[in-house]
This record gives sequence, structure tokens and C-alpha cells, in this order.
Amino acid sequence: MFLLIFYRTMSFKPIKCVSFLSILLFSACSHFQEGVPQEVTIVSYPSDASVYINDVAIGITPLKIDLPRKITHEVRLEKRGFNPSVNYFAPAPNAKSENFIRFGLSEDLGYYVDLTPREMKTDMRSDLVPNSVGADPYEKMALQALEADRRLEEKEISDEEHKFIIEQIITFFEENV
Repeated sequence: MFLLIFYRTMSFKPIKCVSFLSILLFSACSHFQEGVPQEVTIVSYPSDASVYINDVAIGITPLKIDLPRKITHEVRLEKRGFNPSVNYFAPAPNAKSENFIRFGLSEDLGYYVDLTPREMKTDMRSDLVPNSVGADPYEKMALQALEADRRLEEKEISDEEHKFIIEQIITFFEENV
């Protein structure tokens, strides 16, 4: 039916017809392999972190993006002065997957799975937070706080980021001393 309508409305030229059908076919193939897109949200604190999905630069946080729902996606966040953070969007069965009767096309397109989580929230860890307390924890804590102060004075970080970093340093030493 579709081809008949296409034939009647378009001037039929074999090359155009083959081109149109091949574009239609190949664009549908990616949906069969990876699933239809689903909108997900990526948020980081602090914001303005670079977002890489499956090692491809996508944008900066906060970010909304459509991702194919049948495959797992690695999300890496990077921001100067903070350790990189890696998380994953993974397909998980949704409420439609409980149906006794499933339709093949819906299953092929990934309508029975959703990417989880729908919203990825990440608190990035400052590179000033040490991995160990060292021999003199109070001296180390003071040095890390002074470096955060220096970064603030040099305008490398905002007031909000400075507060966040100091809180991370204090929390680390409270938990480990």
C-alpha cells in the first residue's frame, strides 16, 4: 500500500525509489538493534562537567539527551579539579514486560525495557580530598583547605564549589581520624 501511494505521488525513477527505500530500511535497523530512544537526564554537582557517553563528547551538565534503550551506556563526567566519575544507564524490564502477550515489533524496538536510572545525579569528588589521612592528619587537612582557598582566590573555582570542596575534605577527615 505504502509503495503504491509512493509510486502514484512521486515521479517514479528507479534510483530515487531504491535510495528512499534503503534510507528507510537502514534507519530502522538501528532501532531494531539498539531500541527506540528514551530521554534521560544527567546532573552533576558541581555543574558544568563535561559529559562523555560511550567515549563520545556529548555536552555539559545539566543535560537531557535521548539514548537507545536496549543497550548499556557508559557515562563519564569530567571537570577540572575533580576526579572523573563513571556511571551507567542500563536497560531494565519495565511494567510492559509483565504482559503475558508480547508483540514482536514492540519487543524488537525495546518497548519492554527502560533505561535506569532516568535521572543520573552525581556528586563529583574533588581532587583535593586525599585517599589516606597520612602521618599528621590535621596538617594534611589544613594543606588541602589552603589549596582550596588558593583556587578560590585565583578564580579557578566558584564560592559554591569552594564550600562543596571544604565540606568534602572535612567529611573525609571526620570519617577517617
